[in-house]
Amino acid sequence: MAEHRFGIDWRTAPEVVWRILVFLVALTVLIVVTSRWDRWQGRAGWQETDDAYLQSDFTPIASKVPGYVAEMPVQDYQRVKAGDLIAQIVDTDYKAAVAQGEANVASASAQAEALKAQAGLQQANLDAAKAVLASTTATLAQNGRDLARQKELLAIGSSSTEAREKLETTRAQLSAQQAQNKAQVEAAQRQLGVLAAQEAQAQAAIQAQTANLQLARINLGYTRIVAPQDGVLGQRQVKPGQFVGAGGQVTSLTPLPKVWVTANFKETQLTHMAVGQKAEVRIDAYPGHVMKGHVLAFAPGSGAQFALLPPDNATGNFTKVVQRVAVKIAIDDADGLADRLRPGLSVLARIDARDGRS
Repeated sequence: MAEHRFGIDWRTAPEVVWRILVFLVALTVLIVVTSRWDRWQGRAGWQETDDAYLQSDFTPIASKVPGYVAEMPVQDYQRVKAGDLIAQIVDTDYKAAVAQGEANVASASAQAEALKAQAGLQQANLDAAKAVLASTTATLAQNGRDLARQKELLAIGSSSTEAREKLETTRAQLSAQQAQNKAQVEAAQRQLGVLAAQEAQAQAAIQAQTANLQLARINLGYTRIVAPQDGVLGQRQVKPGQFVGAGGQVTSLTPLPKVWVTANFKETQLTHMAVGQKAEVRIDAYPGHVMKGHVLAFAPGSGAQFALLPPDNATGNFTKVVQRVAVKIAIDDADGLADRLRPGLSVLARIDARDGRS
């Protein structure tokens, strides 16, 4: 009978076919799971986000002194090395300030030397006055001894009153001369003190003028605006002939190829993340390239905490929002793209957090 052709009861065929299909599907799923199990297990601890970007340091280059731009021998987006001239400020006034400072130092030094010479001369005058005073004092002492001798002789009648009176007159003259000599010594000492004070002032003036000269030389050096480090310039903000004030920006410098990745992961993805874990970075601009890196640091708070207006949840209406925390990823292997990396490029960042799982 047709219902039992080939030994199959075709009245129950739909049930048989269904069982066969279920078996085949189950077998297929088993094969797929078995073949990809190791890969799935390997990827299970990876965390990824496309809210990530390349970043780098950014250095504004500004003039430290005001003036007109004499030349700017660089172009927009030019690569420079540390010490390369970026802009030259007209330095005529600053050179004149240096020359004036040198003249002021020379003048102050000359004045100090003149006072030093005067002090030496005054010291000689003081020494001479002291010598005269010493001589007068010695003569006065001798006169005193002679007068005493005359008084003794006069008492025994061996001398005359005229001789004694002559010695007394001489003693009075010597006393007056001694007083005058003492006054001369004191005046010379006071004058020497005045000269010493003036010499100290002259030395202070030398120091002040030397400091002014150093400042003038520093300002002259500031008229040369140079690159602080190797990198790539941004757009020029001034042109030759344009006036720039102190602190006015002339351009900017990015120290390429020193870049890193800032990836904003959800707070729920941070559970097993740790510093040092390896990472993979794919740049949207260069598909097919995978850069290797590692976790360098975590931000001290979520992005919302550092916003201009941080959220205030102490209100009656509250909606819980998953926060994101910035993770800094260092690039260890740029996969040949080191010279092509630019801050701001969008990337896909993936972190291997398997070693952080308990």
